[in-house]
Amino acid sequence: MANKRIIWSNLAKSQFRNILDFYIERNGSVTYSLKLLNETEDLLETLSKNEFIGRLTSNKQTRVIPIKVYLIFYEIKEEAIEIVSFWDNRQDKEKLNVK
Repeated sequence: MANKRIIWSNLAKSQFRNILDFYIERNGSVTYSLKLLNETEDLLETLSKNEFIGRLTSNKQTRVIPIKVYLIFYEIKEEAIEIVSFWDNRQDKEKLNVK
């Protein structure tokens, strides 16, 4: 089976960017953000090879994979896997915008 392309929703891109920016500002260094970026890229490479590694959420359409204190929500499309949210578990769950 061929690897599926990974695409990011605008929401997920924004959430991930905000998390990376937060740690750059808080730590005064890019070290942690680069580590998180690399770990995320590695996980997404694995996901592109096996789209069913995440568990189904209650809506039976969205899947989720944990990475550290974050959750990556994704949906399997015909031609790609769409990252719909990159969620920090320490945030207020009422703000989570996943269907």
